[in-house]
Amino acid sequence: MKTQNIIKLICLLALWVPKISMAQETTEPAAAPEVVKATFENGFAINNQTVQTVDKGYIDIAIQHRFGLMDKASDLYGIYAPSNIRLYVGYGITKDLSVGFAPTKNKQLYDFSAKYKILKQKTSGMPVSVTYYQNAAIKGGDKALIVNQDNNYKFTHRMSYFSEIMVARKFNSKFSAQIGFHYAHYNMVDSATLYDHHDFYGVSAVARYKFSPQGSFMVEFDNPLNVSNIATANRPLPNLGLGFEFSTGYHQFQIFVCNSNGLLDQESKYFNKNDFKKLDTPGYLIGFNITRQFGFGE
Repeated sequence: MKTQNIIKLICLLALWVPKISMAQETTEPAAAPEVVKATFENGFAINNQTVQTVDKGYIDIAIQHRFGLMDKASDLYGIYAPSNIRLYVGYGITKDLSVGFAPTKNKQLYDFSAKYKILKQKTSGMPVSVTYYQNAAIKGGDKALIVNQDNNYKFTHRMSYFSEIMVARKFNSKFSAQIGFHYAHYNMVDSATLYDHHDFYGVSAVARYKFSPQGSFMVEFDNPLNVSNIATANRPLPNLGLGFEFSTGYHQFQIFVCNSNGLLDQESKYFNKNDFKKLDTPGYLIGFNITRQFGFGE
């Protein structure tokens, strides 16, 4: 090799070695996957729970209201009709666990609930969020109205329970969807209408589309599964809800129409007798949810 060629090669190496060294020094490890936040704005979506829990150290207050059936103009299509109200107070014990208590007007129900995040969706690796929800409710009222077929009263007759496992995914900044599998048990039921049907199973689906930073369109559908042995006239019917949500950070307002006037989960899903497919008969009602979080934590 000629001397001139050797000199050229040395010069080229002198120019490239610093560049290679700098590239090695500036190379950084890949960023760790982050938890996907705000799959939904809060823990309620019309008549359903969502995978969201109350933040640690925060208090969550919710007012759930359902007007009467949209029947006639004389009662302003349900606005003046008898309504159902539930007042919920929740607290975030940890970043994954929250608990709550709520009284409900219809049937004088008092429920205690807990919600726990099992899995969290991440920007890579974990594609979904999974949350478990459980409540136990006590039915109030006169003892004489809560007796069995032998005319005997027990406190346990007042109890009902609801469990749900929810799987949700935030597909992008605008669209989120969730599916839930739920189970309810009533210690005492009306054997004349429910044929001693104490246990119920069902599925639910919720979706949200954000059309603006504060506004979203919401839809839900609940379907009871194991009710075919109940007479058609007494059989729980599916629930359909359509509405809008407006959020301002820690405050959310949802307004919607749905065909179930139950507010507690087991009531809305397994005691709905309004058929959403029959538009020629009163079956829908107007409702709203208002939620507000107050921070006292870290």
